[in-house]
This record gives sequence, structure tokens and C-alpha cells, in this order.
Amino acid sequence: MRQKEWQKKSDVIILCLGEQKHWSGENASRSTISLPKFQELLAEELNKIGKPIILVLSSGRPLELCRLEPLSSAILEIWQPGVAGGRPFAGILSGRINPSGKLSMTFPYSTGQIPIYYNMRQSARPFDNLGGYQDIQTNPLYNFGYGLSYTTYKCSDIKVSKTEFTRNETIIAEVDVTNIGNKSGKETVLWYISDPASSISRPIKELKYFEKKKIQKGKTERYKFEIIPERDLSFVDSNGNKQLETGVYILQVYDKKVTLVMTE
Repeated sequence: MRQKEWQKKSDVIILCLGEQKHWSGENASRSTISLPKFQELLAEELNKIGKPIILVLSSGRPLELCRLEPLSSAILEIWQPGVAGGRPFAGILSGRINPSGKLSMTFPYSTGQIPIYYNMRQSARPFDNLGGYQDIQTNPLYNFGYGLSYTTYKCSDIKVSKTEFTRNETIIAEVDVTNIGNKSGKETVLWYISDPASSISRPIKELKYFEKKKIQKGKTERYKFEIIPERDLSFVDSNGNKQLETGVYILQVYDKKVTLVMTE
């Protein structure tokens, strides 16, 4: 078929790019996580046709996508699924399967941001707008836990059984998630804890619990997290001992936050 004919008959372009199997894994380090230049050039040329591009990525690691993302109407990361990957891949592209995966690794904006991960330590001067990059954005392209669906979910504010507690008490936290789209799907709720004023430098946020549920269109499901202070708020010191400190903790789900205070 001549190029002009398929340009007229095609609604979208499915562009499969990625890494060869031996590019990642043990003893397979690379100086950059960007794809080869000829793959990016192919995407640029196809973009000139004016058809929406569905970018399908096969890789064994996060990739640098800052030049490919603006060219793409959608991106599907299939990792390295093996010979059985074709059926779910086709199911997602056709709409038979509603995707519900969440990224287990952060996708940096560029190779120069590495190392970058969700539970990094806080910058020494977070309020001075210092420590960022001068030539690129500071935030990653896609955060840990990111993942889209063919439907839309709306999360309620966080409800907790109490905001002040002692170390021996259990706190119950709940959110209601409503499927406000037109397709049933599965949604994962990620519960994060942060300690903004600890005796040591702790991560900006720490994933403590997650739960995945199927939510029919128009329906609401309740997600619950039982916070046990000794298990969920403590840290291990340099001697290998578990430490649980009084003070303020932040509980976060999506962009929702609530402040908790532990007393003696």
C-alpha cells in the first residue's frame, strides 16, 4: 500500500519503540536512558502526518521521554511482557481491557535527574527555590504510582478516627473513591506517611499501604488503612533499633492530606 493511501485510511498511528532485551538487566548499564536517536527521528517524521500517535514502549527500565511525550496522544508501557503479552496489549489498545497499572518506578524527565525516586530525602533548602535545575524542570516526567485509565475517579477527603493519639492507639483512615466515568475499572489507592520534623532526615513520603478494588461505573468504594504507630510511623536508627517519636505526621492519599499528632 502506498504511503498516501494508508495516511488517508488510518485513524491513528501505533508506534512501537523501546529497548532490545540485552540493553537492560545485570551488567547492562548505559550512559543514557534515552532511546536511540533514529527511534526519536521516526516519531518526529510520523508526527508530521498529523495522525494521533499511540506510543507503545517495551523496556526493562524507565526511559527518557521528554522529546517523545509531546509527540504522543497516549503512551502504553508494556515493559518486557514475553510471548504472552500480545493478548493484553491488544485488549488495552482496543478498549476491551481498562488499564489499571501504576508505575513502580519514577520516570525522570531526563537522564540528568538520576537518581530520582519518590521517597527521596528533603532538600536542605526546600523553601529557597534552590537546588533545582537551571535548564530543565525539577520534577520527574511521571511519578511513582502514576497510571491512567479509560475512566475517571474522584477521591473524597480523608476521614480519620482521631487526629491526636498515643503510641499504643490504632488510627483508622478512610477515603471514598467514586468512578465518575463511563467505564468500570480497577483503582489502586496508595497511602503515604511523612514525618516533617524528625530527629533524623526521613523521606519526603513513605508508601505504607496500598489497596486495589474494582469500581463499577457510577459506584463508590471505600478504602481503609489501619495505622499502627509502631509499625507505620517508626524508623530504624543507625544501631538497628526501631524508634517512634512524638510529633506531627502527614497522611496523604492522591492530593489529599491530613495532619496527625502523636503525644506521649
